[in-house]
Amino acid sequence: AEALVVEAAGAGAGGSGNPVALVTPRLDAGLGEAAGLFAQAFARAVQLYAAVPGAVLAEGVLQLSTGARDDDRFARIAQAGLFEPETLALLNADETSARLGEAAPGGLDQRTALAADPAPILDAWLRETIQARAAALQPTPTGWLVLDAAGGVIVEADAVIVANALAAGDLVGSVSLQAVRGQASWTLDGTRSPAAAWGGYAMPTRAGVLFGATHDRDDTATDVRAVDHARNRQTLADALPDLAARLSGARVEGRASIRAVTPDRLPLAGPAGPAGLFLLTGFGSRGFSLAPLLAEHVAAEALGAPSPISADAAALIHPGRFAERAARKARF
Repeated sequence: AEALVVEAAGAGAGGSGNPVALVTPRLDAGLGEAAGLFAQAFARAVQLYAAVPGAVLAEGVLQLSTGARDDDRFARIAQAGLFEPETLALLNADETSARLGEAAPGGLDQRTALAADPAPILDAWLRETIQARAAALQPTPTGWLVLDAAGGVIVEADAVIVANALAAGDLVGSVSLQAVRGQASWTLDGTRSPAAAWGGYAMPTRAGVLFGATHDRDDTATDVRAVDHARNRQTLADALPDLAARLSGARVEGRASIRAVTPDRLPLAGPAGPAGLFLLTGFGSRGFSLAPLLAEHVAAEALGAPSPISADAAALIHPGRFAERAARKARF
């Protein structure tokens, strides 16, 4: 089977366009099916990115504790056996402070987590791309037509995977997604920093440090705002004041894009109703960790091949789960 990508605005135009992406596992202390899926997806993402020349900018990300609840959560996850051995290690405040070069709380050393450059990954993985904006999908006896705004046929396909984040609803009807705007800030002054996260985050780029990011629900504007750069500087200063001081005089650049978030914070990946139509969206802030494995899952479903994830995991992320829950509630 041949895959064709219909891309409205160019590779990385959406959430994959920043100069660096944080590839970290979602730390789910519930330790159930979802936690296992997150761990599997993270391991697959790291494996794939490591195989792309030039993709990995830094290995190892510190997840800093914000209090006793985090300390307990990190300990439970590190001891649960969900991740490959040596993936996670608990650090005390002295150890994290030594890594960061300034006073910091203890935390979790995510040893295989990455700061990755999206550009070489997109270059390596994208094959044939059709530059057009899909406006509608039309079923045919043998598959689907992808149509532009004028009703013209962009491409005819056996199956369609809708992977356009928040705009998925424009093509498949009602989708349970909420917009969360995020603006990231970065310097080009050559300052270096280890990768760390605490609610906010800071990570190295090729030319400086990227930090952020804002979280503004139901805001779909992508203009870059000075006030959001100031908010990002404050988020950084609250956690890593020495690094923030080093960057205080540096000019910042930035970019805003829109996260697509589901009500249960799990992605939408699988069949979307009619035969041959699939969804791959709802990654929130975890696209670079979750998307590779779940793309393989959706591709397997489209081809009728065995999925790399369990049936229980597939049910967790099935796009029809919210409609099914609503129907069950209506019956009772």
